Amino acid sequence: MKQKVEELPLFPVRTWQFRAPKSLTDSVELKVREEKYKCYNTDGGVGTCDDIHQNPDYEDLFEWFQSCVDTLHAKECWNCDRLVINKAWVNRSDAKSGDRHQPHRHPMSFLSGIFYITEAFDAPTVFLDPLDKREWAGFHLDGGIIDNKVFYHGGRGGLILFPSWLVHATVENDSDVDRYSIALNTFPQGEVNSGGWERPMAKVKVEGWKDLGALNLGEYQ
Repeated sequence: MKQKVEELPLFPVRTWQFRAPKSLTDSVELKVREEKYKCYNTDGGVGTCDDIHQNPDYEDLFEWFQSCVDTLHAKECWNCDRLVINKAWVNRSDAKSGDRHQPHRHPMSFLSGIFYITEAFDAPTVFLDPLDKREWAGFHLDGGIIDNKVFYHGGRGGLILFPSWLVHATVENDSDVDRYSIALNTFPQGEVNSGGWERPMAKVKVEGWKDLGALNLGEYQ
């Protein structure tokens, strides 16, 4: 007899998507094409320094980025006054260059993001399954093929935010389009892990980044 079944996902990896206004993306694309780049990865193309979030030319973009982070912070009720963007840089992989990024994660960051400036759909981001033990399972009923990668491109103007521990890479850019993207990291600010029920846990105060003040959750209700 057929029974009602409900799937229960255990240990899902959640990511979040946003879409920038076209006018903002248009403006940013003009700027990144004129940026100064330095070689920083043997086969990963070129990039800027990691302080582009402090460049006044990108102020409107990073205000939008911060609003996305704030929206997510309010939704998830993370236990800190605020998450602030503390590092950001532009990546460039020229068309037909074969440039790629090797698998990596972003240490010393809570939440990371990738903003897609050009539609290089043939050079997507590759997210790797963090539950790598599945690859070593000794019993398969699916032919033994393990789908442990997700190929993702947010489209022009798309922003994806994800846990900084999630390993990711890019495929070789053999497309006809220059691949421009901006990567960002975040770090908690102010009171962190203050605890609940008036019983503090590891209560610390983080300072040193640009002080944005505590997030007003009332603005997001």
